[in-house]
Amino acid sequence: MSDELPKEKSSSKSLDERFANRPHTYRRLQEIADEMDQAIADGATADEAEAMAIEQIRKLGGEMLADWAQAKQQQALKQAQATHPESIKHIKKK
Repeated sequence: MSDELPKEKSSSKSLDERFANRPHTYRRLQEIADEMDQAIADGATADEAEAMAIEQIRKLGGEMLADWAQAKQQQALKQAQATHPESIKHIKKK
């Protein structure tokens, strides 16, 4: 077992560029960083700060997955409408 970190893929884009089309995710990352700074300033232990960070990252992962699923659903809907323009969108009757 190696203690070395895996070699990273070189990316020419900065994080700002990579998150430009994901403003909600970028904003959440900023909020998590702010919360970490505040926890440290308030004297949180390393274990407390770690637990807080893990919980926030877990929530962020859920939000990102929900965003991805919504984008995929919209993409599938557009593709279906392009393939079958005669089809109608089912909506709830009033």
